Amino acid sequence: MVINEIRLNEDSRRVQKAVQQPQQGQWTNWDNALQKSLTWNEIWHMAPLRISFLIRSVYDLLPSNANPVRWGKKEDPTCPLCQGRQTTEHVLSSCEIALSQGRYTWRHNRVLQELAAIISTAKGETTLPSTKALIFTTEGGA
Repeated sequence: MVINEIRLNEDSRRVQKAVQQPQQGQWTNWDNALQKSLTWNEIWHMAPLRISFLIRSVYDLLPSNANPVRWGKKEDPTCPLCQGRQTTEHVLSSCEIALSQGRYTWRHNRVLQELAAIISTAKGETTLPSTKALIFTTEGGA
């Protein structure tokens, strides 16, 4: 019982310390994250820049305006579009101005266009679909 109590206290102290360290404590925010299993084979075949981006985005190490401020290389952490604090999450999904201007939709549609081209090639079609002919609908839309 004494050993279990000591372990619990030590684990609690480690979690508290991790939460106080923004980069090292990122795993404490992953409770609601989607679980994705990557095999070594999948990782081995990924492009190095993609792996780097994924790791740096998970640990909030991408050069958003907030990070160079934290690193002492810049003084202004504001987003040039909305004047809010520009974090990695803000850049990737939560800037209100980028959302209202359709920037996230454009990025999403570009990914779908690439997928459509890959599928057309795999089907053996000689001509790729025109980007004007591709119409994307919302979930459940006709």
